[in-house]
Amino acid sequence: MRAHHRGVFDVPTFFIVLATAWSAVVIELVIESARTRGRELVAFGSVVAAPRGSAGIWILCAVSATAALAMVAAVAYARGRRLERRMAAELDERWEEISERSADDATRIRLLSGRVAELQTLVNRLGDERAARRSGPPRLVVVPDSPEDVASDPVGRQAPSAG
Repeated sequence: MRAHHRGVFDVPTFFIVLATAWSAVVIELVIESARTRGRELVAFGSVVAAPRGSAGIWILCAVSATAALAMVAAVAYARGRRLERRMAAELDERWEEISERSADDATRIRLLSGRVAELQTLVNRLGDERAARRSGPPRLVVVPDSPEDVASDPVGRQAPSAG
């Protein structure tokens, strides 16, 4: 995504300045024309037009409306651009988080797959050792339950007498 460079020429600011200039011209036109009660349209001391009847008032209303519309449009454009930049920054941030999470997941998967192979090898080796022990003669280990059992012969043999 391309970076937004703020320089001397900023489009939203230019539109706001242009709308402000148009509004200043319209204000001047309305104030000077109001002194003639709408019979003449005067701007900067010069008569621009001399409409008949109430047409001058309607012309001043229309010109005033265009100034208001220009200002609203310029401010809305500037706000839209600001919102667009903020949304783009948030989107870039989210993509960065997603790619970082994806890299973490890939690393975790690689580590786990290596660990699974190691565990499988260990299980196979233990299984082989168990099978080797089972193939030999069975071993019986008798563990006495208490010291009294040790004193008595669990098999029923008499202890050799010393004598």
